Amino acid sequence: MNTATYGRREFIKYGLISSLFFLSGCSKSQKKLVLRGIPNSFPSEFVNSLSTGWEFSPIKNIELRNFSYNSTLKEKTDLLVLNDGWISDLPINSLREIKADKIRKNFSKQTSSFLDGLSEDYKKKILPLAVSPWVILFRNEDSLALQNKHSWEVVFSSSLANQIVFPNSPYLLISIAQKIDLVNDFSKIKSQAKTFDDRNALNWVVSGRAKAAVLPLYSCVDSLIKDPRLSVLLPQEGSPLNWIVLASPSLFSESFPTDWFDSFWGATYMRRVVSKGFLPPTNLSDLRRKNINVPQSYQSILIPEETVWNKCWSLPILSFQEKNDLALNWNNS
Repeated sequence: MNTATYGRREFIKYGLISSLFFLSGCSKSQKKLVLRGIPNSFPSEFVNSLSTGWEFSPIKNIELRNFSYNSTLKEKTDLLVLNDGWISDLPINSLREIKADKIRKNFSKQTSSFLDGLSEDYKKKILPLAVSPWVILFRNEDSLALQNKHSWEVVFSSSLANQIVFPNSPYLLISIAQKIDLVNDFSKIKSQAKTFDDRNALNWVVSGRAKAAVLPLYSCVDSLIKDPRLSVLLPQEGSPLNWIVLASPSLFSESFPTDWFDSFWGATYMRRVVSKGFLPPTNLSDLRRKNINVPQSYQSILIPEETVWNKCWSLPILSFQEKNDLALNWNNS
């Protein structure tokens, strides 16, 4: 009798231990993959469309002056979502090729042109997710005496002297100046500047401390729709493009989760994503055929006409020497 009781106890004890080992093994084998990025810098729907095998880990400490995406790679990161201006901050040897042939074959000419502007090393390791044009945001436009209202030259209107918030990017500003044949004299742009502040551009305009700002559409579209004092211009010469891209430091799978990408640009999320100022890396004609319902008053901005969109451009990655030459050119003007 005692022997039988002792046996049952031993059986239960060892059964519990085995169960714990089993559960521990399951937790390790089911450990989720990690997507990392800065909140509000990309469409939130991309996180919402995550499959159950993934989790989002936001990047913090972005206020630090010496912030670098490179430092985030020291933490668990299977997929990184970031702005294209930071691509060169990623050591090429830390990235893996993203194999997504099904997605890449449907890229638009704009997307292919953007990828061609990357070095061959980065080209296969960067996957464009979404794109948003740079625009000019105005406050109380009707009260401003604006010249050349459909062109980038509108920024030289006398009523905007010392009243525009420009991005802190000589590269981007020089590319705009060259588009309107303002070749090497950038003092004209500088004289119109209130300040150079990417991060707080919207706040400058909404608060009334500046009358206009140059910023990506996605960063101001919510305020644009809610605040009747605001209006926006996508110039007829086209505009620089702001790309949201993916990079993979340690994605364990040989192939990219294409179903996730398809879900993000599928029927459930597409209208919301486009209404936030983002466009897919595929042809706009495909988007128009789907009859995306966006606010009528901003339709030409959210889904630009082909004639304007085809004039938009991406900024290639610069070499170290090219960056130095550009900075010298800007500072001496």
